Amino acid sequence: MAIEIKSKSRSVLNVSAMADIAFLLLIFFMLSSISEEDKEIPIELPKSSISVQENEKFFNVWINNQGSIFFSGKQGTLPALTTHATYKLIANPQVRVLIRASKDVQYEYVNNVMDALKEAGIHYIVLVSEKKS
Repeated sequence: MAIEIKSKSRSVLNVSAMADIAFLLLIFFMLSSISEEDKEIPIELPKSSISVQENEKFFNVWINNQGSIFFSGKQGTLPALTTHATYKLIANPQVRVLIRASKDVQYEYVNNVMDALKEAGIHYIVLVSEKKS
């Protein structure tokens, strides 16, 4: 007696559309991710003949002529700056702060910002200037 083996029909899965779906998901996640960028505050920087480019992780602090302090894209106070700097330092122990002060600002305002940053524990502070032409 001969035993008959029935061949099973193979199901075919069309995978050509999976590449499209993967790219669509990639684009969706890229567009929906949140990126934190500082808004540019319009101030006139002092000129300098020496310029060094910073490539480390940093955050910006702007000081305008009236002594107003801006960070994270909005105006803030010295205690709020200390708190913000403390959180940045916890996230990255090598964080650097770039102080962009207007060339006409009183040094007292810059000194107050530097004291607030030192109180937060940040010791990498850079005063930004424009390179002379």
